[in-house]
Amino acid sequence: MCRFIRFAALLLAALAVAGCTRLAYMNASLAYEQATPLIAWTVDGYVDLNAGQKEWLHARLDRAMAWHREQELPAYGRFLASVAERSGRAFSDEEVAAAWRDVREDYRRVVEHILPDAADFMLSLDASQLAHLERRFAADNRKFVKESTRGTPEERGARIAKRAAGHLHEWIGELEPAQRAIVDRWAASLPPLTEERLADRRYRQSEAIALARTHDRARIVAGLRRLLLDTDTWRTPQVREKLRLRERATLHMVAVLSGTLTAAQRARLQRRLHGYMQDITRLASSR
Repeated sequence: MCRFIRFAALLLAALAVAGCTRLAYMNASLAYEQATPLIAWTVDGYVDLNAGQKEWLHARLDRAMAWHREQELPAYGRFLASVAERSGRAFSDEEVAAAWRDVREDYRRVVEHILPDAADFMLSLDASQLAHLERRFAADNRKFVKESTRGTPEERGARIAKRAAGHLHEWIGELEPAQRAIVDRWAASLPPLTEERLADRRYRQSEAIALARTHDRARIVAGLRRLLLDTDTWRTPQVREKLRLRERATLHMVAVLSGTLTAAQRARLQRRLHGYMQDITRLASSR
């Protein structure tokens, strides 16, 4: 829930996250309006909610969004303002890395806030719903493998670069050839992670289902915190190093690219940032 605003804020920091969605390109007001039904619809597809669970989930999501609006949005507005002030020049590697740390802290705060609700929801799932969830996870993993292994390594790198260029287009417009070359080199340099990402997915999925079957709220909260936040406790040193290298390469690419923006691209970026700031102001005043 928090990522779509702050990822959008720091030039192209959305690239640091492979899961950037179209929600990042909505205005904040529309994103807030759509968050509860969109999340509820997604969850329903995974566990086949009954009427009582749907009502409960909508109420808890509305409550979480209200908390987020009151507690998190003011900080986002200040962040956006600081980025807008500096967007007329290149960002340094240190600035991009600092912003990414802020993003991670945002994520941690939101996850910590919703962990009790997540645990209560998992306690409500019956055996048939957990079985449905397992089948959906398996189907998702098959799709992930199919998409991630399609084509040669070069073709897969080209797809990563194309997706990245598409996200960038939303913020700064069409890339210049030299800028696209920067993105292409970045994508080609990334160490492969398909096997590791699949292992992560399967581990998190199996552990989450096992936690739900314990019917122990405290254990579920602690387990989800470990799976979602304390990932270094269960990832191997080799995987942690690969992820560190990918993150460092991505943040460096963002910094390098920020120094190549044309006047028109910077103007478009600033309009995007100010648009988010206006959305946040409207949301904050409507509490």
